[in-house]
Amino acid sequence: MIKIKRLFKIIVPTVLLLMLALTAHAYNVVDLPENMTFSDALGVFNADEITRITVSDIAEGKYTDLTKDEINEFYSTIQDMTVYRKINPTPFRGISVNIYTNDGVKSYMLNSGLQIGMYGSNNYVCYKLNKANTEKLLYLDSMYRDAEEKVNGEEIHRVTSNDFLKLPSSPWAQPFAREAASKNILPYEFTGNYSENITREQFCILLANLICVKENYSSLDKYMQDQNKPYLKNYFVDCNDADDSVNILYALGIVNGKDESHFDPDGTITREEAATLLCKVAEMYMWIGTETSLTYNDTDLISPWAKFFVTWANEYGIMTGITEEEFNPQGQYTVEQAVATIVRLYNLLS
Repeated sequence: MIKIKRLFKIIVPTVLLLMLALTAHAYNVVDLPENMTFSDALGVFNADEITRITVSDIAEGKYTDLTKDEINEFYSTIQDMTVYRKINPTPFRGISVNIYTNDGVKSYMLNSGLQIGMYGSNNYVCYKLNKANTEKLLYLDSMYRDAEEKVNGEEIHRVTSNDFLKLPSSPWAQPFAREAASKNILPYEFTGNYSENITREQFCILLANLICVKENYSSLDKYMQDQNKPYLKNYFVDCNDADDSVNILYALGIVNGKDESHFDPDGTITREEAATLLCKVAEMYMWIGTETSLTYNDTDLISPWAKFFVTWANEYGIMTGITEEEFNPQGQYTVEQAVATIVRLYNLLS
């Protein structure tokens, strides 16, 4: 019975995604694209498909209607624009453009984009215009503000029937993935690679996301600016295309390169290296110390520089052995294992 329940938990999310994939969409719903045209995201390919558009202020709960000519102008402006995938826990704010068709209604928030579905329980998948194209729609904000008559009653239109969070196949890892997604720690790009070994760059991204959520920042770069902490971009010669988290975590003294000029962003990370980095992030928020000793049979295989960090991570339950007898310090570290330890560390620091 237990095995059946576990199998059910794995199969149901997969079936739901497959059902979603069979529904008419102009984009891949199993592996959402990083970007697409506004018309593809909206699922509207002709202005005549739009029966009505209202422009509303979510805080005020009021709206004004667009005329048919204004609807045509709006669609002509946005149809070929590119929108970019964003995960946003609080998209429903500011001015909303509510687009009605015979299939229902979808809302494009000027601040946060077109919300197409959920990303776990407390997060939303949105597709947003870049800054330059967003500015081309600011006339809608002015139109609403200048309207002489506004009508009460426009609702917030949430799309909750689609959940795009992909879960790991390992039952033990699924609660951690759900929690990481709800806390905005788990990037969508990671959700198709749970069983693969995590790279050094990917682990930096997870650590950076933890810090951002803990500090209530949308990006680690903004955190560094506000803390007046400078950092060098492209410090490592092999990180020109790497995420900024690599350079920032190096500036914070959390990560090191393989040598003075190379980081090896695509290289894998060992378990003892992961324990070290987790401990160094924890050190930003709490005193780090341990008086316990490791009892694993392979304790002698832990590098001397990593033994304290492994001991601390093990004592606080952040990172334990692969069995009761073995820690496997030189072993590789998978994405799902990394997500689990990041969630545990976040909860400890909270």
